[in-house]
Amino acid sequence: MSFVMKNFLKKLLKKSYILIGFFIFFWILRDVDFGHLKDSFSKINFLYFILALSLYLPTMFVQSYRWKKIMDAQNIHYSTKEAILMFGSATLLGLITPGKIGDFSRVVHLKKDKHSLTKSFLNVFLDKFSDLVFAFLFVGISLISLPLIPDLPFNFAVAAWWFILIIVIAVSIFFLIYKNQRLRNSFKIVLSELKKFNYKYLISIFSITVIIWSMYFIYFYLTAASIGLSAHVDFFYLSFTAALIVIATFLPISILNIGTRETILIFLLSPFGISKEQIILFSLLILIGLVALAVLSFFCWLKKPPL
Repeated sequence: MSFVMKNFLKKLLKKSYILIGFFIFFWILRDVDFGHLKDSFSKINFLYFILALSLYLPTMFVQSYRWKKIMDAQNIHYSTKEAILMFGSATLLGLITPGKIGDFSRVVHLKKDKHSLTKSFLNVFLDKFSDLVFAFLFVGISLISLPLIPDLPFNFAVAAWWFILIIVIAVSIFFLIYKNQRLRNSFKIVLSELKKFNYKYLISIFSITVIIWSMYFIYFYLTAASIGLSAHVDFFYLSFTAALIVIATFLPISILNIGTRETILIFLLSPFGISKEQIILFSLLILIGLVALAVLSFFCWLKKPPL
């Protein structure tokens, strides 16, 4: 491991707020029946779980292709193989950093090849933003579409507050940019770059994003089915849960979404009579999947490390 990487991780570990997720996780574990949890492990349908894990590789390829399309629109040209390797090595850092901030290490690759910081940052931001927009829209639509569930106030009012939150965040960002001269100048460059994205590129990027999320929803459903949760909860509701978990990954309070993921799963699945032990097992299977993704990304790191 390079000196730069070691220095980066040391600074990261000094940020105590990234431990919040771990505190939440251990708090949740305090009343878990570990005997029941152990028994649940023996009932895992490994065929479903292996099928779920097998989706990671093609999903990474499709995600890399979307990023490549964004770069193509900005006249930043790399081969498909290079895009996959850069995306994969950055994914490794994203998994071990709070808020997946490590994903932006892709910018380092582009800077090495003499692309401007603003231009490089923008294309990675747009790639991440595509996922975030889809997640927020899907959650908003789900809040309106899902039937009322015991103990969970899903209704139009909740959905309205959800969209108001999005508007407040957008307005806050606008005022932040407006008051800072340096940010205003960068924003002008961003606008000029965005003009390069014609409707064909936008349709293409949106279509690829739908494919990526469909693969993720199938992965999430198969993982749930491997321990029998699909008998209690349908595909659409599990997809809604998955989208909320992805949004939570952007909170810089945990690594690998530990703590926040369990909180969301318990809040959303408990009303269906699913035990805490089953929910913790579900979360552990997702964690195992993320570790498998980290191993896959590590091979990309060895071929093309960003740091």
